Amino acid sequence: AWLALAVVFFVVRWILHQDLLHAFYFTVAGESSAFLLTLLLRAVYRRVGLRFDIRAAVLIVVLSLIASVMLAGFAHALTTATGWYNPHFTPLEDSVLRVLLMWATFLGWSFGYFWLRAESALRNKTLVAEEAVREAHRMELQMLRAQLDPHFLFNSLNGIATEIPAHPEAATEMVRELSDYLRYSLDHRKRAIGPLSDELEAMKAYLEIEKARFGERLTVSIDATTEARCRNVPSFLLQPLVENAIKHGLLRSRNPMELRIAASVSGDSLDIEVSNSGALHQGSSKEGIGLDTLRRRLELNYPRRHGFHLDARNGRVEATLHLRGEPCFA
Repeated sequence: AWLALAVVFFVVRWILHQDLLHAFYFTVAGESSAFLLTLLLRAVYRRVGLRFDIRAAVLIVVLSLIASVMLAGFAHALTTATGWYNPHFTPLEDSVLRVLLMWATFLGWSFGYFWLRAESALRNKTLVAEEAVREAHRMELQMLRAQLDPHFLFNSLNGIATEIPAHPEAATEMVRELSDYLRYSLDHRKRAIGPLSDELEAMKAYLEIEKARFGERLTVSIDATTEARCRNVPSFLLQPLVENAIKHGLLRSRNPMELRIAASVSGDSLDIEVSNSGALHQGSSKEGIGLDTLRRRLELNYPRRHGFHLDARNGRVEATLHLRGEPCFA
C-alpha cells in the first residue's frame, strides 16, 4: 500500500515541480519515513493491545496527528536543506497541507490495521470453534462405537451361554469365531473410517458366529459391487442392522431365515441394503440401542447426506442406507 501511495506522490511531485530528480529523492525520503512511522504505530498498538472502541479511536486520532506532524517537520527540514520549495504554496501552507494529508493517511492506515486485526482474530476464533466442534464429534463417534461393541459382546456371550448345555460343540465353535471377530475389532479399533470391503469381512466373521449358533436355520448371502467395496464407510456401520435382523428374524421366530447384504454405487451415492425373510414386529415402536446408535452416527458422518429406511415388503424386512459422498471426520 505504501509503495502504491509512493508512486502516486512521485507523479504528483513530478507534475508540480517539473523536476524528476527532486520528485524521486523527496518520495524516497518522505514515504520511507512514513513507512517507518507506521511500523512504530503498529508496535504501539500491539503493546497497548486495545480493542476497537472509543478509547482506541481517540488514541488513533492523537497518534496519527503526532506522526503526521513529525513527518511534516522532517519534510520541512529536507526542503530547507535542499531548497526544493513548493512553487504553488508558502512554506506554512505547504506544511499545513502536508500535516492534513498525512494525518488522513495515518488515520486510514490505523483504522485499517485495527480492522485487519479484528478480521484475523475472528477468523482464528472461527477456526478454533470449528476444530472444537470436530473434536467433539470425533469424541462422540468414539463413544458411540464403544457403546456398540459391548452391546455386541453382551449378545454374543448370551448366545454362547444358551448353547453350552444343549450344543457344547457349537458353543465351542462360537467361542472361536468370537475370538476371530474380537481380534478383527481390536485391529481396527483406531480406524473410524475404512473401505466397505473391510466392513463386509467383519460382518462375515460375525455371521459365522450366528451360523454356528443357528445352524441351517440361517442362510447368508453378500452381494456387493467392486466399486461399492472400495467406498469408505464408518467402521462397524452394518453391525446394528445385521444384529437387528438376527434378533427379529430368528430369535422371535422358529422359521428359517435368509439374510442378504447388498451394496451398489449410483453416482456419488452408496446404497446398502440388509434384508431378511420375515415380517416387522409392530408390538414395540421403540428402537434398541443398536439402531439409535446407527442413526446418530449417520447424522455425524453424513450430515444431511444420508437416508435410512426400515420397511417390510413381499415377505421380507429391508433396511436401506443411502450415503452420499465421503463420510466426515475421517
